[in-house]
Amino acid sequence: MKHGTVYWITGLSGAGKTTIGRSLYHKLKRSKPDLVFLDGDMLREVFGNTAGYSLAERKQLAMKYSRLCGILSEQGIDVVCATISLFKEVHAYNRAHLKKYYEIFVDCHLDELIKRDQKGIYSKTLTDKAGDVIGIDLSYDRPEKCDLVIDNTNRDALDEKVDRIIRFISGK
Repeated sequence: MKHGTVYWITGLSGAGKTTIGRSLYHKLKRSKPDLVFLDGDMLREVFGNTAGYSLAERKQLAMKYSRLCGILSEQGIDVVCATISLFKEVHAYNRAHLKKYYEIFVDCHLDELIKRDQKGIYSKTLTDKAGDVIGIDLSYDRPEKCDLVIDNTNRDALDEKVDRIIRFISGK
């Protein structure tokens, strides 16, 4: 059986993973009917919102996402997965266990993420010391071996960014 491809789109909260991932999904869906889109927030809800936000809990949840992507891929389903999951152990697991895997890092300057603060998590952490925010009080592993880096500090040219991803994956 043919394995599906996993497009793992990772980055800090608010970097634009979901927007880029959803756009990539819509463009790929035209030629890949067996394609699904998974988003970290959606998956957290699917898994019952029982996991906390500590580093250990986040890693454990990221591994669940990886294994789910693997199950789908083994059935010939392509997966676009937009998730923070910025842990070298998760990236290494994906590279070792997902036969067709692309890791795309959506990069964005932290000061811009704090300005955007779409979910209010950065301001809450910086003012109330709420805690457990990746990039503020929890460390993360910036991907060292990712296949592609998309700078999304400026939220412009979405189509161009997605087309860049498609050109890259088509060239392999």
